[in-house]
Amino acid sequence: MKIDTHVHTNYCPHGSNDKMENYVRRAIELGIKKMTFTEHAPLPIVDTVPTKDSAMDEKDIYEYLKEVKGLQAKYSRKIEINAGFEVDYIEGFEQETRLFLEKYPETIKNSILSVHFLKLPDETYFCIDYSKDSFIQKGEELGYQTLYSIYEKTMEKALSEPFGTMTPKKIGHINLIHKFQKAYEHQDTINWIKLLKMTKNNSYTLDYNFAGLDKSFYGKTYPNEEIISEALHLDLKLETGSDAHKPEEVGRHFIEREE
Repeated sequence: MKIDTHVHTNYCPHGSNDKMENYVRRAIELGIKKMTFTEHAPLPIVDTVPTKDSAMDEKDIYEYLKEVKGLQAKYSRKIEINAGFEVDYIEGFEQETRLFLEKYPETIKNSILSVHFLKLPDETYFCIDYSKDSFIQKGEELGYQTLYSIYEKTMEKALSEPFGTMTPKKIGHINLIHKFQKAYEHQDTINWIKLLKMTKNNSYTLDYNFAGLDKSFYGKTYPNEEIISEALHLDLKLETGSDAHKPEEVGRHFIEREE
């Protein structure tokens, strides 16, 4: 069955202003039978990126969930539509994130847990996927090995059910740290097999995310083919996601592979 379980909306401040219904219509046009909206949940920290546009505003949550319900009713005979969040695991803010999830327990089964922000040695937070220039600057400042090591440890915590029964059990773009890897020199020392075994042992699903194919300094899926091979060897469950931020990106790259 064709599914897209990682889709953003006009409630995302760094996305498109297109209506959510346009995403649904695009999915139906492509023959997708199940789609899940996973808007970026409000951050428990002050947004560290210059544009301050990493996540949705808390005041928009009610309208977001209400709109999904309306679309579910309107298109129920054509497509299954679900509502979730893309929730950030941010070290040190586990309690705040759990309290947020407790407000919307019905969304947890449809949500994604991702790592975008790293807690650095100076106690500040750094967004790893904001821009090539910011990543290179931080890599040269701290050392790429330090960034990769922090990412690995942060991912281990995200894969350890940090919010207990409230933890979303799908891990988003597990190797997002690679987003700008063509722009610098570094030998990756992350133990991906260990992370995949944690994914398996704690019953997480992998977000098989095709957005990376459109990233100039990466050009691969998240996870990449090597990690996917290991994941399949471990019999991990994968769910395709476009990480669409505009309607034309729904089902990108993987729909034609399924034809």
